[in-house]
Amino acid sequence: MPYIRYKHGEASFTFIEKFDSLEKAAKPNEEGELVEVKIKNINFDFTTVKMEKKDERVKDSSAKVQGSSTSKTSEVPGSKAESL
Repeated sequence: MPYIRYKHGEASFTFIEKFDSLEKAAKPNEEGELVEVKIKNINFDFTTVKMEKKDERVKDSSAKVQGSSTSKTSEVPGSKAESL
């Protein structure tokens, strides 16, 4: 079975975009043409390794077949359904 490694940490980056007008470039929510992303100061805090597991459940099966914990809906005390 394959293993998957997750590296957790932080990094500083610079996101560079190109705009066709000063007004668009000045608006924080405006999206321009992506030019470049520079990543620097990468610090890894910790690493975890996990074994990749196969999903052995049948994808198109019902919850009942998959082992649902209950087959009917429980009534909540004080609900309208209880007083009818």
